[in-house]
Amino acid sequence: MPEFEYTGVSRDQYKSGSLFAGSESEAEMILLEQGISVVSLNTRRQVRYGILSRYFSRVSKAMSEKMSPQEKILFTSQLSSMVKAGLPLIDALGTFVDEKSKVGSTMIINKIMQDVQSGGKLSDSLAGFPKIFNETYLAIVRAGENSGTLDNSLSYLADLLRRENALLTKVRSALIYPTVVVVAMISVMIFISVSIIPKIIIFSESSGQQLPGYTLVLVSIVSFVSKYWYLVFGILLMVVVGTTYVLRSKKGSRWLGRISLGLPLFGAVVSRYNQARFARVLAGFYNYGVNVVTSFDILAASLGNPLYSDACLRIKDRLTLGTSLADAIAYEGELFPSIMTKLIKGAEKTGVIGNTLDKLALYYEDELENILGNILTLIEPIMVFILGFGVLGLALAVILPIYKITSTLK
Repeated sequence: MPEFEYTGVSRDQYKSGSLFAGSESEAEMILLEQGISVVSLNTRRQVRYGILSRYFSRVSKAMSEKMSPQEKILFTSQLSSMVKAGLPLIDALGTFVDEKSKVGSTMIINKIMQDVQSGGKLSDSLAGFPKIFNETYLAIVRAGENSGTLDNSLSYLADLLRRENALLTKVRSALIYPTVVVVAMISVMIFISVSIIPKIIIFSESSGQQLPGYTLVLVSIVSFVSKYWYLVFGILLMVVVGTTYVLRSKKGSRWLGRISLGLPLFGAVVSRYNQARFARVLAGFYNYGVNVVTSFDILAASLGNPLYSDACLRIKDRLTLGTSLADAIAYEGELFPSIMTKLIKGAEKTGVIGNTLDKLALYYEDELENILGNILTLIEPIMVFILGFGVLGLALAVILPIYKITSTLK
């Protein structure tokens, strides 16, 4: 679809900008519907880069069309409030558009508003940005549109996004401390190895003294890396690329998923996160009438661990054969605890599966918070010990040879 640049007059004010439309007449109609009298309208010329034009076009689009998690939460919650208050969808979307900005969330919402003005559904307009609005988001919006409860669907999505963002923030916070400690230790090792060890080598050679074994090993490593740095860099690059390729493959990702679930403490974080997300997203699908079989296809794509994704596809196959949800999940006892199947079985009898899944999601989210708190409590002394031990080892590698040389000179 071509992009048009325009200048026009609206309420005695000059306005300019760009919009996407099928033709000039369609672009004029869209602008007139917005209350803008067209002064000039031109097709925007696309910059050509030869054989790299498609690549640069994708990069340019990715850089210009961004929406942070906070912006997405704000957009969803405020759109829900305005639709609930009776504001027409076009007017509600228009409140998010900044006339001075042509990039980021403003450009995205502007394109969504243009599609809706042309008669499209909100869900179809959102589907044009799959990296921002995933299948879970689109499925619940579609369900809200079909049932006439778009405001409630958006409100539920805003709450879902807040909880997911809070969970991810807590997981990242738990990883910040060990990451900082490891980076600090590596930085100290590099500094000592590059700036101090070479001087000790020169000092020992001039004095005719032999370095201790521990220091000799460190000197050999530093000398090798300094002399063959290109070889070391090439090997590291090959290892990183090879590891990334293997882990992205079907077998490699499942191997990593199995290993991550088996790790002490960390495995509990992975399982609780996936269980909480499974229950939370599935609750939304049940509450808003999304087809159950389709729900598990979307769930399989949205869960982080491939073992849980595979389990969702197996559950879907059992559901198509007429198995109840509780029994279908019970077959995956290694991934889903028995308390989940028992509560779902009771909910199936009373018809409150959505509410039960919401409560299960809250339960697993609380458990995840407790596990993360325990991990932080354990990690702090462990990382302090590792940092102290590493720095002490490096210090001894520097101090011992100096002490030995100076004592011999005396």
